[in-house]
Amino acid sequence: MVKDTYILKKSDRKGKRFVIIMPSFGHKHHFASDVGQTFIDHQDEKKKKAWIARHKNDKGFNSKHSGIYHSRKLLWEEPTLKKAIKKYEKEHDVKIKVMT
Repeated sequence: MVKDTYILKKSDRKGKRFVIIMPSFGHKHHFASDVGQTFIDHQDEKKKKAWIARHKNDKGFNSKHSGIYHSRKLLWEEPTLKKAIKKYEKEHDVKIKVMT
């Protein structure tokens, strides 16, 4: 069986850092502020815990069909984007193609 492929790239939406395109679902999610830093930038566990506490009740926090979910999974769970992508691919049985 061929794995679904998502595309991750820099967002063209003002104020957003990334966009993940999910072709099989026919939609995309812009996520993360283009200012400030995330765990992949600073690797600060205290800031990571604070971010999760601040956002854990946000709508879509546990839904892969939301921007906040992709912020959490790709920018706040692992110390590097590469590690986060690898974990995401395994959890969701998909391939993420990073386009720069």
